[in-house]
Amino acid sequence: LVNHWPSRSGGEARSRPYRLEAAKLNKRIIDSVRRQDMDAKIISMGDFNDDPVDASFKKVLQVKKNHKNLDSLSLYGPMEKIFRKGIGSLAYRDKWNLFDQLYMTSSFIDNEKNTYSFWKAGIFTPSYLIDPKGKYKGYPLRTYAGGSYIGGYSDHFPVYLYLIRKATP
Repeated sequence: LVNHWPSRSGGEARSRPYRLEAAKLNKRIIDSVRRQDMDAKIISMGDFNDDPVDASFKKVLQVKKNHKNLDSLSLYGPMEKIFRKGIGSLAYRDKWNLFDQLYMTSSFIDNEKNTYSFWKAGIFTPSYLIDPKGKYKGYPLRTYAGGSYIGGYSDHFPVYLYLIRKATP
């Protein structure tokens, strides 16, 4: 699932119900696919405009931060551990958020051969994506700031996911 959930424009609390509805829609879609195939491998990713610890992830989707002891209905979110270290994909007023993230069905957490399994996830931050100076030093190198073209890429760092498939002997 590819997402771009409603922004926090107008304030986080005021816009929260819209993101909670987006999370409910994600859950309905995942449940619908799982009714057809309980072992379906589903990844949901995008700009959620919520952090991994927000209600949309913890209460609605019930995404787990630990990949150990997941049951067949669990959703796993590798981004929460990253976020709890103070790392984010965008910054606003010197506060880092991890709105760009992903989560997946527990069927990706296994060691079976001939199937793709989760290995690791992260935030892509090479030096050319980081603003080297000025008001946004250390932030993602934006394309525009204050209405002026800077020539950067985005005000968000991209995130990535590695899936591995073990070879059969």
